[in-house]
Amino acid sequence: MVKLLIVDDDISFSNQLKHALEQKHYQCFVTNTPELVIDTIKKEDISVVLLDVMMPRRSGFELCRQIRIDRDVYNTGIIFLSAMNDPEELEHGFSQGGDDYLVKPVSLSLLISRINTLISSIKNTPLLDAYTGLGTVRFLRLELQRTILLYQTSGFVYVELSGLPSLQSILSGTDTLKIINTFARHIKTIATAYFGKDYQLGHIGNGHFMVLIPPKDLWVFLKDLKKSWEDLLPEIYSNYGLSMEALKNKKESLLTLCLCGLLSHPNASTSAKSVFDSLKQLYMQSKLQPNNEILIDRRSSHSK
Repeated sequence: MVKLLIVDDDISFSNQLKHALEQKHYQCFVTNTPELVIDTIKKEDISVVLLDVMMPRRSGFELCRQIRIDRDVYNTGIIFLSAMNDPEELEHGFSQGGDDYLVKPVSLSLLISRINTLISSIKNTPLLDAYTGLGTVRFLRLELQRTILLYQTSGFVYVELSGLPSLQSILSGTDTLKIINTFARHIKTIATAYFGKDYQLGHIGNGHFMVLIPPKDLWVFLKDLKKSWEDLLPEIYSNYGLSMEALKNKKESLLTLCLCGLLSHPNASTSAKSVFDSLKQLYMQSKLQPNNEILIDRRSSHSK
């Protein structure tokens, strides 16, 4: 049974909503004590928090930030329920890590629809990639959101192992996955050498990776990653029977790296979406660089 936590200073409203949702076969918990929210999520394995915004002791926005900072619970769904309908408030709610925002009064059918959509989204986007064991896009978004809410300066890197679609016309799917995993291990080795355990690495699909790292040595890290992988390529080609002659007939370079990165110094207007969008735009620009040159955006922040 799906477990929901209702957080609202209006106990009468909370109890009415609890009764209505339990009639629809949800298990509901209610609290108006901010200090109990994270402990309740952990203890009861809450799937979604229904969170009021305007509360006297601690705002819903602040509680949302606390949830998103805590790695033990930051994958919990959060839906704001508030009488505040100003567009800036909605935007602020999303920038703090909210998944959805509904304005009171809200129909029960709409609320249930949004709850089910959010639960389905979380279930269908696990935190770990099945092929590589690395983080997924959702994992990276949560980690990026966490650094932003903590106002931590970070480097955010996009890495593409180029030419995999073309490679799949030469090799089996199994061999292609083996090469992806070989590169995943390689990038982990280089990242660990530079940053120890202080980085977050994700595979977002088909040889595309993102890495969240400390800002120091961003350029040197990317340069070393590219050079060390190029040094390994002859061995990779040999292991999988890839001849340079056969590769010449391909329109794109196979298994070379497209690399780019940005520095993010979060401020009050920085959002995870804006940083993600900036990195995706930088990646598109890097695809146009001659000789796979590394592209870095050193702007001080990426605001919404």
